[in-house]
Amino acid sequence: MFAFTALVAVAFGVVIAPPAQAVSSGAAAADGAYGFTAKIEIDGSACSGALVASEWIVTSATCFPGNPQGGVPAKAATAIIGRTDLSGTTGKVAKVTNLVSHPSRGVMLARLDTAITDIAPVTLGGAATMAGEKLRLAGYGRTGTEWVPNKLHSALFTVGTPTADSLPLTGDNGADACKGDAGGPVFRETAGKFELAGVVGASWQHGCLTVTETRQGTNATRTDDLTAWIRQQTFVATAKAVDHAITISWAPVTGQGQLTYRIYAGQEPDVPVAEERRIGSTAGTSILHKSLTAKKTWYYRVVTTLADGTSLSSSVASVTTPVPTVSDFSGDGKDDIATFTRGATADVYAAMSDGAKFVGNSVKWHDRFATNNEVPLAGDFDGDGKTDLATFTRGTLGDVYVALSDGGKFVGDSQQWHGDFAFGDEIPAVGDFDGDGKDDIAVFTRGTAASVYVALSDGKKFVGNGVKWHGRFAGGAEVPVVGDFDGDGKDDIACFTRGTAGDVFVAFSDGGKFVGDSLQWHGDFAFGDEIPASGDFDGDGKDDIAVFTRGTSADVYVALSNGVRFVGNSVKWHDNFAYGTELPAIGDFTGDGKADIVTYTRGTKGDVYVGASDGTKFVGASVLWHGDFAFGEEVTVPRAFALGF
Repeated sequence: MFAFTALVAVAFGVVIAPPAQAVSSGAAAADGAYGFTAKIEIDGSACSGALVASEWIVTSATCFPGNPQGGVPAKAATAIIGRTDLSGTTGKVAKVTNLVSHPSRGVMLARLDTAITDIAPVTLGGAATMAGEKLRLAGYGRTGTEWVPNKLHSALFTVGTPTADSLPLTGDNGADACKGDAGGPVFRETAGKFELAGVVGASWQHGCLTVTETRQGTNATRTDDLTAWIRQQTFVATAKAVDHAITISWAPVTGQGQLTYRIYAGQEPDVPVAEERRIGSTAGTSILHKSLTAKKTWYYRVVTTLADGTSLSSSVASVTTPVPTVSDFSGDGKDDIATFTRGATADVYAAMSDGAKFVGNSVKWHDRFATNNEVPLAGDFDGDGKTDLATFTRGTLGDVYVALSDGGKFVGDSQQWHGDFAFGDEIPAVGDFDGDGKDDIAVFTRGTAASVYVALSDGKKFVGNGVKWHGRFAGGAEVPVVGDFDGDGKDDIACFTRGTAGDVFVAFSDGGKFVGDSLQWHGDFAFGDEIPASGDFDGDGKDDIAVFTRGTSADVYVALSNGVRFVGNSVKWHDNFAYGTELPAIGDFTGDGKADIVTYTRGTKGDVYVGASDGTKFVGASVLWHGDFAFGEEVTVPRAFALGF
């Protein structure tokens, strides 16, 4: 066999030349043709490839010489898929995050950081390639007259005598693969389908720019018999935890018609494929596992049956459920406390929880945030695991400013994230309403309008102006509260009528709106001016409700969520907590996955007391966690009600 030349392109510069007919003597592909073909750019060099699954490209192992065993690319790599003309903007651009090398053949699979669902992958399988068969080769390599062409080129090739690993190819009209065509797809065109037969390996480069070689011939590495390996390697499951829920996702197995996927779960790494471990089945590509307790590691496997009866099992995905937090400024999994002086000073002080007390006296985290009567709230708006601050000017301005936590302070002064949200005396709130791991903002107009508007966080701003998520919720003076009451990882809303009725209604988030009108979850909870709040007090993965009577009785009652209602009537969890006009709040201050209670005496004392949940009650009478925090009329975070003062 001749010693062909490897075809990885090194971009030394561009030679200006007239348009050419090429791979070396083929033709420029028509716009949109062979959309599965990819150009791979690797730190000064380039290759070609083909999309074989929504997150995967197949190419030649020679394109990644620094990764003979696969793994994270030794050099940064980017793939452009479905862009026939590279000077345009069609198709997709994605980064290569991981490589899988075939153990005995020069084939590499490159995983993308983006799932590509609107470009059809090349078809796998089909008949074995035969001598004399015509196949098409496509690539972004050098042509006969262009050093770095902007367009995808292709040509027909005739197959010589195949070997176990390779396909010898002879191009029509003297065509050969050129530098930059390495990894390009070699495929059969039949009945409107494009079936992958191989990927370009090496060539004599006959007819390529600056090459004087008179011998002709291109060699492709066979892939027609690697279908099972490609499907197995690209059938990868991932798991993402947000608060009480885990979303399991996977790339679809293409070319098999409609498949049903079975999802198995367990807390052992092997995840046996047993019926008692199955948490669901779906024809989609994701499933939600909800109402999960905190700090547990779950393992998942997805299994499907192919058209020929073969069972295909995904890799195992694992994730640990976090501790749902509301004010974890340091990102250690335990909720902390902050106080806002407001007024003209507008200082913000924070004290960190060490699990048994709040540490820090007069530790200033910001010196100009939430002035005068602005309403400060907390949430993880950029999704980095550390709770940030937002302040709502309300009134006629309707501005929202955010200061992000870096774990030791709140960073940013006058960083406006929205300029048209929460006017007059409307009630703002914070929650992860779409379940993406970044907290969003909501506002309740109350009164006769009783509308609820939401603006979602994209990590840098709150997106959406006047986006109504509910048109009839929390009317009059009813008190709204946010919580994930069904444990699906998306925050819902509840409203408390209080007064003499004591009703509690819930509307669930479906990720785009709050669903449900007058869904009563309790009919005897939170009367008069008692203060309601929400949190996962028993640690079962669903938020519950609590009420503080305050005054002289200072009782705390809890009703637990079972996913369809709040259960329990006059169930007292504490009888000596939050007296008079103290300001109570909810947070997981011990970091055990069960929400606790805190109360601020404020005034001249500045004491802070905590009652830790043991799953059935709040433990401890007058357990002082700080003795010098939040004085006078300062406003705290967390606090039970969005206003609360």
